[in-house]
Amino acid sequence: MKNKEFISYANSFQAVPNLGLGRIASLLEKAQNPQNSLKYIHIAGTNGKGSVCSFLQAIFTRSGLRTGKFTSPNMLRVNERITVDGVEISDSDLERLLLAMKKLSEQVALETGEAPSQFEIWTAVAMVYFKEQNCDMVILETGLGGRFDATNVIGTPLMSIITRIDLDHTDLLGGTITEIAFEKAGIIKPNGVTLTLCQDKEALDTIAGVAEKQNNSLMTADMPVLHTPEGIYECFSYRQFDHLICGLGGLHQVENAVLAIECASHLNIPEQYIISGIRNAKNPGRFELISEEPAVIFDGAHNPNGIAALLKSLERYYQDQKKAFILAFMGDKDIGQILRLLKKVNAETFYFTKVKDNERALSADRLYDIAKENGIDGVVCNDVKSALEKCAHADTRVHKKNNGKITVICGSLYLYKDLFSSD
Repeated sequence: MKNKEFISYANSFQAVPNLGLGRIASLLEKAQNPQNSLKYIHIAGTNGKGSVCSFLQAIFTRSGLRTGKFTSPNMLRVNERITVDGVEISDSDLERLLLAMKKLSEQVALETGEAPSQFEIWTAVAMVYFKEQNCDMVILETGLGGRFDATNVIGTPLMSIITRIDLDHTDLLGGTITEIAFEKAGIIKPNGVTLTLCQDKEALDTIAGVAEKQNNSLMTADMPVLHTPEGIYECFSYRQFDHLICGLGGLHQVENAVLAIECASHLNIPEQYIISGIRNAKNPGRFELISEEPAVIFDGAHNPNGIAALLKSLERYYQDQKKAFILAFMGDKDIGQILRLLKKVNAETFYFTKVKDNERALSADRLYDIAKENGIDGVVCNDVKSALEKCAHADTRVHKKNNGKITVICGSLYLYKDLFSSD
């Protein structure tokens, strides 16, 4: 495989190979096991992982810890997946490390009969880079599941965090909350500390069972006290922290912020850095107000739990305003259940489109058919930009102005790049 071909492969959408940690362990061994020199916060869960990562990086960096963060997927540039103190890996460093990984990946393929997956290559690159950068702390987000996720090659982290569990990727992780929680809880290592939320009983019981077997102390975050929000940004109190402002929009972000507070407090991070980090964290594409006039919200919600959280936020901040939805999904999502949730909203119009250049993406025509089967009518559009144009045109034609309507784009984080790409 030539250099350009390898980089293209590494930057393509993730394939899911045979489950197991053998390939990533072999790849990292050939790279001198950089992961063994680093300290980690390891985060798994169905929803909220990226937001918890963002809160923690903001807190740790402000406290003076040199902090690496590895997340996926990226929004606009692949470099976003690997950052140190919020600064993306440079193009030159990324190309250098990907090419260095090319030779090692070829050796792994010869020895094991399987080439490392894209995500395994990225995980190895991140570990090497964080070691080069002398990171004091690494925030590590799982890609899929936990037990067999490439990031699970690390030893016992400073803390394992499990965010809210919901049905997602059921073809790979199992069809019940218990099965999925078990896969996510696979990041819990011996003699560590595990932090989670007050979850559904099935999820919490499963997490607690794994934590006990692994001799972990289990921390469960309490419920915060909500105050009047500042626009779409929640104000809340938690333990000794009074009237914190959440830097990420949406009601659901409070529970992610609370996880970050518990983690940072456990690590004895001074309170002023926790307060500042919670307020200044950024995580694009999560209930993000991308335009005020006309009002447009982008939210990466792509499963029933995420959509339910989105709808609660819309009810809290935009209860009396009309709404239009622009939707696109990956083909492996529980689209019927999502649409049944959306049907309950008093939406003016639904626009159905497709994520570009993604083999997992559901076609707009198929989405339209599924919506019709669930009692929802709408308009098929070629892409998210044309859907937004049609929505704006409908406002002008019928109302002469936006008339206070909120347009909500959701269904896949991959839509974010389609929305802001220059083509």
